[in-house]
Amino acid sequence: MGNFFLLQALTVIFALSIATTIFNKRILDFPQAIGVPIVSAVFVFILQWGASLLNGNQFIVINIHNIEEAVRGIDFYDFLINGVICFILTSSALKFKISDLRSHWKPIGILATIALVICAVFFGGILYGFQALIGNPVPILVLLLLGSALGATDPIGVKGVLSSVRAPHHLIVKLEGESLFNDAMCIAVFMTLLNVLQGEHFTLLGTLENFLYEIVVAVIIGWGFGLGILRLLRGKHEMESLILTTALLACGSYLVALFAHASAPIACVIGGLIVGNKWKEILHDREIREVNHFWHTVEGIINSFLFTLIGLELFILDLSSSMILGGIFAFFALHISRFAANFLSFAFFPSFRKKSYNGSLTILSWGGVRGGISLALILAVANIPQLREYSSILIGYTFISVLLSGVVCGLGLPAVMNAFYYNPNEETQGFKGWYQRLCHKMNRKGFKYIVGEDANGNETITVYQPEEIMDQKTDDGIAAVHHPIKAQEVKRLESPDNF
Repeated sequence: MGNFFLLQALTVIFALSIATTIFNKRILDFPQAIGVPIVSAVFVFILQWGASLLNGNQFIVINIHNIEEAVRGIDFYDFLINGVICFILTSSALKFKISDLRSHWKPIGILATIALVICAVFFGGILYGFQALIGNPVPILVLLLLGSALGATDPIGVKGVLSSVRAPHHLIVKLEGESLFNDAMCIAVFMTLLNVLQGEHFTLLGTLENFLYEIVVAVIIGWGFGLGILRLLRGKHEMESLILTTALLACGSYLVALFAHASAPIACVIGGLIVGNKWKEILHDREIREVNHFWHTVEGIINSFLFTLIGLELFILDLSSSMILGGIFAFFALHISRFAANFLSFAFFPSFRKKSYNGSLTILSWGGVRGGISLALILAVANIPQLREYSSILIGYTFISVLLSGVVCGLGLPAVMNAFYYNPNEETQGFKGWYQRLCHKMNRKGFKYIVGEDANGNETITVYQPEEIMDQKTDDGIAAVHHPIKAQEVKRLESPDNF
């Protein structure tokens, strides 16, 4: 009769994905990238608890060992890094405007390269000290490997978070742009450190040459695929052929880049950017809308699968109290490192510090949500001989950091945004109100912005209550003195050229 393993696995994953998605939407109403892993983890806890209660019951038997073996058999790396990530990145790139990239390529480049490397170094150093302090030392190179895996912001998580807030366009562009491009940097740094751990000779010049090769060849491959797909899109098409052509762009450019030992994420992003910014010249608006709708649906399905699988990874974790506390510390160390790395990176570029919106770096640092890419990288290498001794720490710390990143940074981003951008409907009562007041303390300069639109529908960012900056109260606390010079300062704070 044949082997039905694949059909059984798909049925279970579909059922779990539907259950977690519906429960999250109808009960929690969190962004999908945050709610689904939480619900999956809760389901796993319930299943494990139920199995322990039914232990010895002759009528109902839940074999947790078999489930654990099935979860261990999931090749997360092949599923994500060598699989569906090409569709996720291409879907995002098709909607990303090259004009936005041209306007903000410098900050996106800094966040995706310099800041990522510094964050990994800071994180590795902090965690190295922590592990030595608790009497369970881990080699610094292993922790740098963990830091490089956790350094990448996740495009799925970032989009899920941004869909739940009213963010200014320039911040959306920078967060989405960073999540598109830093995957390649993250994987390159990760593989370099892994090669060193496995005994390969390391030289700075050789590493830089390898990075340059991966980037240049990936750009060429992506550019070639983009132009080729645009030629295929010309002329009459059935909707099915349009969809299949864009699917070929995603997996074809990624596969060729893998064979060429180039950066596959950069290849499919470049291809998606070229096609997404040129297809308006050759396709009808209706066709573009339907193709985008298809990719949005596919992205949603992949998200449900991916985050359900992340929740299932709880089966293979030995969550002792020391592991949970260590994971929580790793999460705080990770985000302290991201804040420090971002502020230090932009300190090298004084022009950004002098021309920036209040709170931009704080919001960008807070919005760096981690996700499946980090977990996939760690799961792929946790059992190689050089890392097997530390596999439980690597997997446990990564899982807890990814989960807390979604809960704390994802759910907390609206309150952080409200600290710098005026929202008349912000929470004032209960825990949410207390948390909102806590976030307001991040705004040390004290003034906020309002996001609006001009007569042509273009976004505007203006200072909320500018008179508080221009009019300073006298010693009696009643009269106010107007400072015309401060009006120039308000104009500078509102400049559309700001970072």
